[in-house]
Amino acid sequence: MKELYQALQNFQKQCPSLARSKEGYNYQYTPLEEMLSVIQPVLHQNGLLLIQPPTSTCDGVSIILTRLIHVDSGQEITSELPIFLPEDMGNKPMFTWGGSLTYGRRYAIKMLLGIEPDMDTNTETVEVIEKKNKPAAKNEPPKTNEDGEALTKQFIAYIKKNPDKVDSVKTRLSDRYSEGKINESQRDLILQAILEVEDK
Repeated sequence: MKELYQALQNFQKQCPSLARSKEGYNYQYTPLEEMLSVIQPVLHQNGLLLIQPPTSTCDGVSIILTRLIHVDSGQEITSELPIFLPEDMGNKPMFTWGGSLTYGRRYAIKMLLGIEPDMDTNTETVEVIEKKNKPAAKNEPPKTNEDGEALTKQFIAYIKKNPDKVDSVKTRLSDRYSEGKINESQRDLILQAILEVEDK
């Protein structure tokens, strides 16, 4: 894997910063198309190919399979990320599915390539920041959502304490994110906590 790792190291040295140019749900982020337009030329310069086919596991769970391939040697590294969907898909299920797929692809690319957009520009108001969260019920996923930072800590603490209940956490996380109660960076932290307990 030496050739692939060397190429990835060169990519990380050469990759320009990713600007958070789009705003939504009280945070700013880098759209997938802009991310790809920046990273793909640098990947290709280093003989790397990135592909992300949606697929499913043997038990029917939809996932995003991200493959980073070193073209000359054929070496590759992969990652699998579940596609999180809300319980209520609304009246435009394909739109909801597409949004979750796009978010998952961005998240998977950042994780696999070891890159991160410029510092998050959070546009939450002072009134929201200053609100206090009520403590979550002992054996229920956290339901309060006034302060995204405190809510993130509650989610992570609950996940670590109740690793067997991550499915219910995923549903509530998707809802809180859709409602704009947590931003992308906060959701990333919670997803990372989920992946860590699922890997054990």
